[in-house]
Order: sequence, then structure tokens, then C-alpha cells
Amino acid sequence: PGLPPRHTDSLLHLVVALESPSPGGSPSSFPALARALGVCSTPGCRAVLGEPPDAAQAPPSGLPPEQWQLLRELLGHDPMVAPARGAVLAPDGSTVALGPLLAGIEVGLRRGSGGSWDPLPTPQPALDPLLAVTIAEALGTSFLLARGGDGDKATLGPGGCWDDLDDPQNYTLVGPPSLVPDAVANGAMDGVVLGTRLAQEPTGLAELLRGYYGTGNGSESGRLPSSFRRRDFGVLVGPGRLEEQVVAMLEVLRVLPPMRGLLEDVGQEEVAALAQRASREFLERYV
Repeated sequence: PGLPPRHTDSLLHLVVALESPSPGGSPSSFPALARALGVCSTPGCRAVLGEPPDAAQAPPSGLPPEQWQLLRELLGHDPMVAPARGAVLAPDGSTVALGPLLAGIEVGLRRGSGGSWDPLPTPQPALDPLLAVTIAEALGTSFLLARGGDGDKATLGPGGCWDDLDDPQNYTLVGPPSLVPDAVANGAMDGVVLGTRLAQEPTGLAELLRGYYGTGNGSESGRLPSSFRRRDFGVLVGPGRLEEQVVAMLEVLRVLPPMRGLLEDVGQEEVAALAQRASREFLERYV
């Protein structure tokens, strides 16, 4: 059989299967599995959330093979190479990258769990783990890679289109790719909104996702909460806050081996200017 559609409904089915009372199911088992499969594989995210658990070789009990295959395809890719590959279509018509969404959810779960997880390390005092793993690293890195060029390297976007809205399988970017395509921006905003909610009021993931994204082709009762992501993110994260977090993240990346070379000749003033521009352009485009 073919793979299930790349749709938030499929994500919901996966979460329900993994959260079910079967042996080993719990709200934290899905984020742990997501980490093992490749979510949060970038240097900054790992510095914030810690090293991932060992890679899962076999599907968890109760998960059909085609769902396992879909999950591996959605999560097991390099966000520095193909950031939009792990994207799903949501009932509100938007496309959401799962990497930043699930990283934000993990931060929310860890903040709201009252100690059943290891405490979040703070590699830099000013760093907010939630903004770090959802948007600050991708945004800072995207603008960092574009600096010094002749301005033709994309820093944000593009959008894209699905091959089939009823059975979405292939998502094609329409325009020059960046590390923050629209799907990553959506996933990051959702990760911040839902991570904040989980930290304040722990709830089951399936319930959280169902309430936020709706199911099928939308809800009959008006607009879905996910369609307000820009407004809700804007309320939680003002321009100064995002800028400050991009600076803090770049300072963390400065000492990490994979990124050190990129930041060697970038002084603090340039980091500040880059963060200001990145924050302003992100908020202008998406919020």
C-alpha cells in the first residue's frame, strides 16, 4: 500500500497510536521517538535540548508499517539541506514543517512536566529554549549564510504547492529555497504557540493537535485556531524579543564546532545588525 497522506490527520493518527495505553505509550514517547528519528538534529537545537535518544530501528508496537515509514520520511531528513521535506498539509490550508513544531512541543512538555524530564540546559543565559529550537537557530543561520553574498541568496521562503490536496504526498517549493521556507515559518510559529500552551497547561498531544489543527478539511464551527498562528505568535514574540533570541542563538553557535567557522570573522556588532534584519524581515513577512 502507498503511504498515508502527508496531512496533519496522519500525524494525529500516529500520536494517538503512540499515546495509547499500550505498553510504553505516554505523552512524552512521541517527542522522544521524533528526536530519535531526526527532529532537532542541528547543532544549536542539540545544544539546547541535549543529545537525542538512540535511533529507533523497529517500529513501536501498535504502529502499522506504512505509518512508521511515513514518520521516518517526515522526520529523518537534514533541515539544513531540505528544510521543507518534513512538511504536512493542515486543514486550514497551510503547510507545516514538523521539525520546529515538534521541537517546540518538546520544550513545552519539558517545562510543564514538573520534573519528569531532565532540566533544559541553558547554554546561554539570555536564550529562551522555546524560541531557540523553533525559529532563532534557523533564522540566524539563514541570514548568516546569506551575508557577504551579492544579495541573491534567499533568506526566507518560498511557499510551495502540493501534488494532490486530498492525498498530499509531494510538496514542491516555488522559488529559490532558504533555510526558512514558509512551511518552516509556520511550523516554528505553531511550535511556539503550542509549546507555550503545553508549558502552562500540560495536556495530551493528540488532544492538543486536534484542537489546534482540526481534522479533515477544516471545522464547521468557524476558523481553526491554527489559522490565527501569526496573530498568536506576534502576541507572544515581539520584534525586540525575536531579535534578542537570534543574537543569543548565534552566540551559542559561535562556540559549536560545526558553525564556528561561519562565525569566526563576524563581530558582535555585525551579529546584532544581522539579528535585527532577520527579525524585522521575518515579522514583516509572516506576522
